[in-house]
Amino acid sequence: MPERYRRQLMETHAAAERASRWDGWLDLARVIGEIAFWTLLGLAGAFFALHTSDHRIGRIYWWSGGIVWVGGVSVAVLSAYRRGEERGDW
Repeated sequence: MPERYRRQLMETHAAAERASRWDGWLDLARVIGEIAFWTLLGLAGAFFALHTSDHRIGRIYWWSGGIVWVGGVSVAVLSAYRRGEERGDW
């Protein structure tokens, strides 16, 4: 293989490797942000339960906050796993 093509192939391969490393870190930051968002949203719903004086409405707020929290975090983690599978991380 001529030297020029071999060098170009090495540079292209190195650039693709650098880009793939950043993809993993950016996806990790995205997942951490999604988990923080859904946790705060769920906690906000749960705090509404502490703020209200009606027991039935408080239980609705409490359970809806828990569902939003656990459901959102689960979707964030599972979608991160799916994206990692598509990228070939594991």
